Amino acid sequence: MTLVKKALFLLTLALICLPSLQKEWELFPLKPLNGYFQTTPYPKFSDSAWFNNSYQVQFENNFNDSIGFRPGWIRIYNQLDFSLFSVPHAERVIVGKKGELFATGYIHGYLGLDYQGDRLIEERVKMLKSVQDILWAKKIFLVVLIPPDKGTFCPELIPDRYMKLKHHQSGRDYFVTKAAEMGVNVLDFNPWFKILKSTSKYPLFPTTGVHWTDYGAWLAADSATRYLADKTGFKMPRLALKRLEITDQPRHNDDDINKTMNLTWDAPHASLAYPEYRVVSDSGQKKPSALFIGDSFFWGWYDQGIIDSLFANREFWYYDKEVFPECFTSPKYTREINLREAVERQNMVILFHVGAGGGNPGSGFIDRAYIEFDTTPTNKLREIIQTMKNSPGRLESLRKKALEKNVTPEEVMRDDAIGLFFNDINNKK
Repeated sequence: MTLVKKALFLLTLALICLPSLQKEWELFPLKPLNGYFQTTPYPKFSDSAWFNNSYQVQFENNFNDSIGFRPGWIRIYNQLDFSLFSVPHAERVIVGKKGELFATGYIHGYLGLDYQGDRLIEERVKMLKSVQDILWAKKIFLVVLIPPDKGTFCPELIPDRYMKLKHHQSGRDYFVTKAAEMGVNVLDFNPWFKILKSTSKYPLFPTTGVHWTDYGAWLAADSATRYLADKTGFKMPRLALKRLEITDQPRHNDDDINKTMNLTWDAPHASLAYPEYRVVSDSGQKKPSALFIGDSFFWGWYDQGIIDSLFANREFWYYDKEVFPECFTSPKYTREINLREAVERQNMVILFHVGAGGGNPGSGFIDRAYIEFDTTPTNKLREIIQTMKNSPGRLESLRKKALEKNVTPEEVMRDDAIGLFFNDINNKK
């Protein structure tokens, strides 16, 4: 009995000490958590921090953030909640029917819960049409490419609690309708993917991901190639399928939601198809240059080498803010780039945005391009800017604002003009 007591005592002591030993020496390798986590730094001691209790609070938070085995315990906790109660510990993620994982933003978009309003979308379509025609006169083809979104693709898997909410037409639906009326170039993959859904042998959307699968992205790229060739007259390279590799191991972004949930083991998912293709082109055929502006669905083409295969360059402005591929090595932003020069050296400008950005594809590019390229007297944004320039008091205020933001006065003036214009439209609803 004494031996048993000693053994239990030593075991208890080891369990108490082991987390601290793991923290100091990492005795057991653990898989780090995915995502961004801000850890609390170790506090600096001072009399004031001790007596106002901030030292103790920071010490406790630091201890909790850095204790040994923390990633493992978090994964176990997350796994239990997910497996037993279908609760995903990831921001803005829900579990749908049949275990389908959704980002809530795409459900809101499908239901029209984030609808911007008819007037806002109509004005942007008018601006886009103006820019499109001006650029086409310069032999630059502008098109809005709309990848499919999961909410539109499989609404039958959205939880009932969302489907009971009051619906509104989506920003994408209204944008596509008005764009067709005004002759704006749009390539919307949502209707086609809905048709493919019942016939495709392989998933077009992964159960555990937000974006289209590599296979779905490849199909869209092949279709887009034909569309661009037909619209522009360019002899685009073709992507000829060599074979499909079927695997249970997701690649690229095909399990991006699963990764953010930080589970002990992966959430259930179907086998996925990964295309292996060859590029077919005429000897000496020149590939077109293109500027892409949009969201993360672009990476479905980039990661597979599709961009390099079809285009002469790989310029991508992420949400019209970050410039890639430069941002892979060091920060670079679109405000540092001459917009006119960047656009006019292209053969194509492609606004690559799921849901058409809710009616604002390119996340502000249309507004900036309209100011830059449309010099007609009816340009309301230019009119607002000119009014600002004619007001000495306003100019001084803009200069101060520019200094505070570390940007040029012209940039502040442009952004303020856009804000005033669309606020006025909102107020007239």
